[in-house]
Amino acid sequence: MDSPRPAGRVYLVGGGPGDPGLLTLKGARCLREAEVVLYDELVDRRLLELVPPACERIYVGKRGGHKYLPQEEINALLVARGRQGRRVVRLKGGDPFVFGRGGQEALALAEAGVPFEVVPGVSAAMGVAAYAGIPLTHRGLAAAAILVTGEEDPTKPHPSINWEELARVEGTLVIFMGSRKLAELCQVLLKGGRAPQTPAAVIEWGTWPRQRSAVSTLEHLAEETRRQGIVPPSLAIIGEVVSLREQLNWFERRPLFGRRVLVTRSREQAGSLQTLLEDEGAEVSLLPLLELAPPDDWSALDECLDRLTQFAWVVFASPNSVEFFWQRLQQRGRDTRAFGPAQVAAVGQATAERLRAHGLEPDLLPEDQLQEGLVTAFAGLSVEGREILLPTSAIGRTLLAEELTRRGAQVRQVATYQNRPPEPSQVELPPALVEDRIEVVIFASPSSVSHFFAVLGSERARQVLERVAIACIGPTTAGAVVELGLKVQIQPADSSVPALVEAICAHYREQG
Repeated sequence: MDSPRPAGRVYLVGGGPGDPGLLTLKGARCLREAEVVLYDELVDRRLLELVPPACERIYVGKRGGHKYLPQEEINALLVARGRQGRRVVRLKGGDPFVFGRGGQEALALAEAGVPFEVVPGVSAAMGVAAYAGIPLTHRGLAAAAILVTGEEDPTKPHPSINWEELARVEGTLVIFMGSRKLAELCQVLLKGGRAPQTPAAVIEWGTWPRQRSAVSTLEHLAEETRRQGIVPPSLAIIGEVVSLREQLNWFERRPLFGRRVLVTRSREQAGSLQTLLEDEGAEVSLLPLLELAPPDDWSALDECLDRLTQFAWVVFASPNSVEFFWQRLQQRGRDTRAFGPAQVAAVGQATAERLRAHGLEPDLLPEDQLQEGLVTAFAGLSVEGREILLPTSAIGRTLLAEELTRRGAQVRQVATYQNRPPEPSQVELPPALVEDRIEVVIFASPSSVSHFFAVLGSERARQVLERVAIACIGPTTAGAVVELGLKVQIQPADSSVPALVEAICAHYREQG
């Protein structure tokens, strides 16, 4: 008879208040090793990208005013999955033990004899306050901070929280889940003796790119919150420390704060661009319009790899050409020694960095990071009668090949990867695009422009692009947009991701 499978372990992981960068290292490790994950509504979905593909994902809701799985059922799920001997992550917003019902879940696991661990997270009290430029404590202003829930009606005869007594405590008051009763809470604090001119703020979607803040005094906070239309999820902070926000409000002052940007690169390529945009405050939506895949037939590249030392130059025109070239080189049991005396050229810094990551320093790197730049760089070099290998995409530009051939070189342009459009029926449009909330659309290749029209349909695509600012990484991509009768508002002088992000920032700085 088979012995029962041993009990698994449940990890109660705090995912932080919103910004996925606030997840702890241990929380990330738990997600990477998870076999089951139960997650809340107010958890950035990018955290789920850390879990293994085979991980079971269970959405349990948990947001005030919305339907969600009852706490008893969540407890039962955690116990059941834990008893199956699986590694279970209960991914919660903020910190599990700060108004996160983590204590209830931990007690249920303890009573069931299921091993568990608590992985603390950045509480909304600290995270949201910091992103709003409000220190919870500050010398001379607040020596204490009190965290309290605002769910209970403070005007009922015997509330569990003595609000009038709290009003007399010097320090910062942080109210969770109090937006629906904010007017009553402010009145009872005023009645308890808190000064009407006490600085106060309510922060909506704290630490997210959509963060908004209503700042006023205790006397007028509810009115200001209504005027601005602040809604849950939100956090109220009351105390003298709120007066420091004018000087310390770093998050909402970033150049792209709150700007909604659509990135149309493949998922493999979007990471660095998305990170840089978010670092500048943008709310980024992804619409992957390119699918990168190996060529259907490697034979042409294999033939070149077998005699790589015979080429005078190997010229890489994109970071992707480097990666797929290297993938095939390693599959055939080769490394950098396969290049022998062949020299290496890269079209730009991003391509050069990929080469360096594989142990190769480019011998030629043009100032102008385009094929035109390579043409200029090769102008002073003798190429007549020399063999030159150009690993490219299946639809790579032919400008450099044509120019080198004209000068007498023997050019071999070989596809190292395919750049395919996605199936329109399989593309999920991001909500910000569907709801016409996008302000900037970024194109990084001519094919992404054509695929945008294929996926959205010509009429809808044109409607979107005539309303937004169009940003293109370089002149070739910009030319594809202009050919369609559209205007490119943003284009960097240097065709690189950092330069593109800086150009977008400059565009909005100029607008004031």
